[in-house]
Amino acid sequence: MKKKFWTSDKVVSFVAIVVSVFSLFIFVKQTNIIEEQNHLSVMPYLLLESSNNAYENEFKIEIVNHGVGPAIIQERLLYYKGEEYDMEFVDFLKDVAPGTDSINVISSSTLQPGFALPAGASRQILKIGGSKKSYDDFMKFMNMTRTDDFQYVIKYKSIYGDNWKITSQNEVPEKLED
Repeated sequence: MKKKFWTSDKVVSFVAIVVSVFSLFIFVKQTNIIEEQNHLSVMPYLLLESSNNAYENEFKIEIVNHGVGPAIIQERLLYYKGEEYDMEFVDFLKDVAPGTDSINVISSSTLQPGFALPAGASRQILKIGGSKKSYDDFMKFMNMTRTDDFQYVIKYKSIYGDNWKITSQNEVPEKLED
């Protein structure tokens, strides 16, 4: 008499293997979802914001991280009349920008490559003010920068290495291809 191939032991073993493979598939899928969720939960979202107080003759420029993860600055470039400048904005005002000799810089901060701006934090890049003439001269300069003659680009990355940039043409962060 020929024995049956599919005995109850073999059926139970086969079902156990299928359930194990299915469980492994579900585990890998859940792990990928959790990893993607963690990846998105540390996305920085930088914006350059300005504050104009004409009554006090003050103008401020700040970079703010509205995201939920730190932004690591990679590059900050200024373009003026076709030339590229890798320098701080305050140095650009002093050394390059025309008609800015009378502008009184109250305070300024650097934005060096490698600087990490934490989530929810801001950094005041520049504060102009003091006299009415200093304020008016800076406002003339700001009106001049609204042309295509002046542009800025700030590139940054997340802790996962995703690369982003904000520019004077597109202030909403734009994801860069790796």
